[in-house]
Amino acid sequence: MTDTNLRPGGIIPVDAFEHASPKDLEWLTSSTLVVVVMGASGDLAKKKTYPSLLNLYDDNLLPQNTMIIGYARSKLTNDDLRDRLRPFLLKTSHSEVVVERFLQRCVYQGGKSYGDLDAFEEMKGRMEEFEAKHSAESSHANRLYYFAIPPNVFADTGLAIKEKGMQDDAKGWTRLIVEKPFGRDLESFEVLNKTLSQHFNEEMMFR
Repeated sequence: MTDTNLRPGGIIPVDAFEHASPKDLEWLTSSTLVVVVMGASGDLAKKKTYPSLLNLYDDNLLPQNTMIIGYARSKLTNDDLRDRLRPFLLKTSHSEVVVERFLQRCVYQGGKSYGDLDAFEEMKGRMEEFEAKHSAESSHANRLYYFAIPPNVFADTGLAIKEKGMQDDAKGWTRLIVEKPFGRDLESFEVLNKTLSQHFNEEMMFR
């Protein structure tokens, strides 16, 4: 493989089906996925999280029926979010056509805080509407939350997800990816870890 085939940072594009197990293939080809990027208006999300999701999208490593919801406290529309993301995505190795197709999957959900239950209730309705729209061709409807937010709002965010954002186990799984640093020190780590562990089992959390 030549250098021109590499992603930024030397990441090699992959064939989604080359090393996939039958279970992986089922997940990719017959499931619905909602990814929620918590902290969507921040630098981490714009510079790292969304470009990484774009890589997965272009490598066919996201299910065909995937929606990406960006959550933050800023007052934005779907198009406002896309306009903020576009310059960072166009700096990647992906074509403008691919970037625009990816951005059409990206929508925005605002809230007064990261524990705003009313906003999470509204977002839940959007997820359920998307999942219902694709239920005929999907065996499962999965939800993944990515925490691109400061550690001091991890707990409030986790509690709001537990209250309003969990997927029914019979329909699919719920996963939380918690970005480091996980707390400021050992003491704050233990408090956060205890809070999240009370509501989510280890299978659900990646940190």
